[in-house]
Amino acid sequence: MDKKIIDLINNEDKKNPLTDEEIAERLNILRETVTKIRKENFILDSRERRRQFLSNDIKNIVFEFDKISDRKLTALLNEKGYNIGKYAVSKLRQQIEATEDLNSEKKFKDKSIQLNLEKEEDSIFSSFIGYNGSLKNQISKAQAAIMYPPNGLHTLIYGPSGVGKSFLAELMHLYALKTENFGKNVPYFEFNCADYADNPQLLLAQLFGYTKGAFTGANENKQGIVELCNGGILFLDEIHRLPAEGQEILFYLMDKGKFRRLGEVDTQHESNLMIIAATTEDPESSLLLTFRRRIPMSIEIPSIKERPVEERMEFIKNFFVVESRRLEKSLYIKEEVVQCLLDSDYKGNIGQLKSDIQVCCAKAFLESKLNKSKEVIVNLENLSETLKIEYQRKMKLDKYYSVISEEIVVSPEGSQTYRKLEANQVDDENIYKHLDDKYEELKKQGIDDENINDILSQEVEKSLLQHIQKVEESRFSYEEISNIVGKEILEICEEMYELAEKEIKGLKNTIIFPLAIHINEAISLTRQHKRVLNTNLSVIKEELKKECIIANKIIEKINNNHYIKIPMEEVPFLAMYFKNFQSTVEIEKGKIGLIVISHGRVACGMAEVANAIIGVNHAVGLEMDLKDSPDVMLEKTIKMVRQIDQGRGCILLADMGSLLRFKDAIEKATGIHIEVVGRTDTLMVIECLRKVLYTEETLEVIAKDLSLKENPSPIIKSIDSPKKKAILCLCITGQGAAKRIQNHLKSRLESNLKDIEIITRGYIEDRKVESIISAIENYYEILAIVGTIDPKVNNYSFIPMSSIFNPKGISYLRKIIKEKTVFYENNLYEVLETDLISINQSFTYKDQVLDNAIEIMKNKGYVKPEYLLSVYKREGLMTTFLQGGIAIPHGDVSLVTKPVIFITKLDTPVVWDGINTVDIIFVLALEENSRNYFEQLYKIINDEQSISAIRKSNTKEEILKILCQNT
Repeated sequence: MDKKIIDLINNEDKKNPLTDEEIAERLNILRETVTKIRKENFILDSRERRRQFLSNDIKNIVFEFDKISDRKLTALLNEKGYNIGKYAVSKLRQQIEATEDLNSEKKFKDKSIQLNLEKEEDSIFSSFIGYNGSLKNQISKAQAAIMYPPNGLHTLIYGPSGVGKSFLAELMHLYALKTENFGKNVPYFEFNCADYADNPQLLLAQLFGYTKGAFTGANENKQGIVELCNGGILFLDEIHRLPAEGQEILFYLMDKGKFRRLGEVDTQHESNLMIIAATTEDPESSLLLTFRRRIPMSIEIPSIKERPVEERMEFIKNFFVVESRRLEKSLYIKEEVVQCLLDSDYKGNIGQLKSDIQVCCAKAFLESKLNKSKEVIVNLENLSETLKIEYQRKMKLDKYYSVISEEIVVSPEGSQTYRKLEANQVDDENIYKHLDDKYEELKKQGIDDENINDILSQEVEKSLLQHIQKVEESRFSYEEISNIVGKEILEICEEMYELAEKEIKGLKNTIIFPLAIHINEAISLTRQHKRVLNTNLSVIKEELKKECIIANKIIEKINNNHYIKIPMEEVPFLAMYFKNFQSTVEIEKGKIGLIVISHGRVACGMAEVANAIIGVNHAVGLEMDLKDSPDVMLEKTIKMVRQIDQGRGCILLADMGSLLRFKDAIEKATGIHIEVVGRTDTLMVIECLRKVLYTEETLEVIAKDLSLKENPSPIIKSIDSPKKKAILCLCITGQGAAKRIQNHLKSRLESNLKDIEIITRGYIEDRKVESIISAIENYYEILAIVGTIDPKVNNYSFIPMSSIFNPKGISYLRKIIKEKTVFYENNLYEVLETDLISINQSFTYKDQVLDNAIEIMKNKGYVKPEYLLSVYKREGLMTTFLQGGIAIPHGDVSLVTKPVIFITKLDTPVVWDGINTVDIIFVLALEENSRNYFEQLYKIINDEQSISAIRKSNTKEEILKILCQNT
């Protein structure tokens, strides 16, 4: 089989290499088998195999056509025989531009890059702004470290996040290629220590390799990174995340240049390499003294704020040139704008500086359109509110006059050329084009310039910042999604996005990741000859005709090009994705923002746990230093509220009473409605997140409900005695139209009406319809109101009689029923069994609890062997302790093969996070689509009576009964 796969790859079209999926289809084997054999033979994946040929052609085309767009570049590549979309071309082009020349007069810019071509021998390190200024000493150290015989000096680079540590390491490698100290071919490997912080054995295996039989699953001898890096440079990123044991493991290699593979006793191997380590922490407090002694060269990279004003000015000018080039207009930047940007404290975050400049340029562009001016003038009013407040507060900028004596003019034809922005960049169809189109559209509607200015001004900053935040979130999760669905599926979904984008204006690339998970599941079900069909697909096809036509064409093209079988039943599902990921849809359906605030490192952990459990990335954490003054805390909170608001306000869950007094100040400064709830825990964050995402409750209602949770009595009562659900049919008499609606709903919604009553009432029963509804509320939970006259009650959705007799109205009512009942259906029995309940155990340590539970889960096939490590990693990042002596440890969802919950009840509580003890542990192994299970479990965890009953239980069967009946 190995030979067949290798032969196929050797004879493939080099411009369109075969994916693992395509090879599997041709040989009728599993994709996983192809991937395994390919990696064992050190063969790159299809994307990397094509990269060499594609990169050369991209460079040649860009050299010939100076300012070619990504769309035109893609068309020319396809003419050359490639089958590739604009999205993939754009990504590769950006990667090339970050490190290479694309013609003899151009260099591109990335973060702190500005390539200077004056001297060839200086061209490498001159890409660092400050290389011949404040960082001259650091660059000299880097050069000396590389030149030191025989294999360079081990080097530690430290400084805040985002200042260019990893980029400096890459430059050192490029410099090594031009020296005789390392030879012509210098291997370079990056290794992120955070990935192996809690598992020294796995660290050994990755770094040093292993022998056959060294551990379970070691079926062959395997080289490690150290061996592959012989004669080269090993970059250890986030070295502070390497535990003391891991640092000690490297001592012998650094001292002797020798090592053993894992499992070897007598044999030794040699590797002469240079280690470059990077950290954002203080080396003296985060690294062992014995480890620091073995790294003779230390290089500190300061934050932007600590750089000389001339260098900060260089950053600012560069970013304005980028915007000028995208606008294809000159920018006239007022003196006070540059002064304000120079004095801002970005804490090393170059991306924030880019974002602020992008926002102010967008506002300036809008003003030029409204004023019908050919010039784009950037003034103080175009800056964000945060920057303006900061500027007005300080007003001590005289020291900058030597640098900025007048306004700055930048043009697209500047003497230097910079690469496009990456994560903070809008698509080629950028924000300026969007504003231009929007302006013309509003003018056609007859709206005057003053109102257009109001409409677009509010949209610019908010939509752009939201876009930047979402792109950054997507970048953060790219590798995780790739691990879940495989690179082939991800590439297919990128292509689907590119095809759809041509026909659906405003389609967002954030569709790619959720679509990838969906398509992966669809293909998997098809292979298993399983399919779950939606009985209401005809309605979707009717409502989304345009999207369905596009989806149909795309699926046919993908199936033909990739030799896979996405079933045509996926057309309406794909259409729904297209509908819901158009920019106009999201703006209309903004969510309430959720910020968790704490003193110390607590808030981000709670927000991350809640996001992981619900399967979203919506809640954000804001952690205050203990030394922060009230004014500083207020300023940080105001900034965060502005960043995350989607137009519906924000709810703040805080563990500090001082914030309760800040409510009015925050609303006054931001103009955004907020509610503050004091005293929070992880369960409350999860509950709040569920409410803001999946209910239509107002900000005030959610805050009031959460505040009541400090007194558990009403919650327990509502769980013990839930009201029956009902749909209210209203007409004048309560007999004619209401009865007709009742009969119609019973016939059309028979499968949806389990435990739901349909009640008829008439307006003649009471002069006030509010009284009728209030009386029903005493006994029922009203899901929706259907009738002839809208009662104008804000709490409930109203569907008129004219709508309920057509498919759209019925479909809408089905959606309401599903949303309001999904969290009350108890399906926990699907993820529970008596063999996965452990009672009256006498464990002493937390590790014993986790090892026992996950070993059983692994042996029964619920999780992969690596799941235990992922749980420990998550435990190291945050506590999973909940109030009431409960813990909910969980790991990487990609390592779950079948959803399950393991319950452990202890005789004696164990210490869980160094402070708190627990005696009931729910080990969660849930998949992306398993949110309902946790919702049901959450109700039990939040019910003191149920937890008390579990503690009193003597058998597994009793616990299982409680869990399956009390939700």
